[in-house]
Amino acid sequence: MLTGEKLGEALAAAIRMKGVSKADVARHFDIKPPSVQGWLKHGRISKTHIEKLLSYFSDVVGPEHWGISSSGFGRADLGPAIKTPLRPVVLVESVDDIKHEVIEIPRYTVRASAGYGAPVLEIDTKGSPNYCRAGWAQRNGYKPDQLFSLVVAGDSMEPTIPDGASLIVHRQESIVNGKAHVICRGDQCYVKRLFVQLDGSILVRSDNTDVYKDFVATADDPDVMHVVGLVVSVSFNL
Repeated sequence: MLTGEKLGEALAAAIRMKGVSKADVARHFDIKPPSVQGWLKHGRISKTHIEKLLSYFSDVVGPEHWGISSSGFGRADLGPAIKTPLRPVVLVESVDDIKHEVIEIPRYTVRASAGYGAPVLEIDTKGSPNYCRAGWAQRNGYKPDQLFSLVVAGDSMEPTIPDGASLIVHRQESIVNGKAHVICRGDQCYVKRLFVQLDGSILVRSDNTDVYKDFVATADDPDVMHVVGLVVSVSFNL
């Protein structure tokens, strides 16, 4: 199925071929003309309205006009399917039953230090540790004794990292440009995406940009920013 500007262009062509106006389309769908103009400009059309469009314009264009194969709605040609080997899920009663070598990753609570010292990591006695395969850590260059886990509170990194997600973090001060990191600034700790700028400052960005704005951290800020570690794994319930 076409999306974005391509879908808007396809709709404009269908309107011309049918010989109707934008006002006619608006009346047919019982919506306001500016909504149709939005469809034409941005191509943001709900699936329900798209299905009605297919029917409304079926006398002048076929499914292929909208990028739909003959096999039906939502089945545009996406190329060959990705084939991955099956990996059976095995339930075990204890870590000792796992055949592969595993690493126990402690769960921490992170809090900013009082003053300019490094952030404080404390074992979360109420939280269960996470586990990972030693081979995974080795392949990715993660030091087992530098891995820890924590639970996210807040929506600033949604939808990538939702509230309540469990993170595995590799403790390091170095920044991997554009990746999510755990940081502390002032008396607060955050999960943010970091970008090192040419002047040495650091752009701090949330994925939920509709609510949270970027800010820039510099070496001479009153509230020094500490990089606790790099987020290397995210898990959450669907």
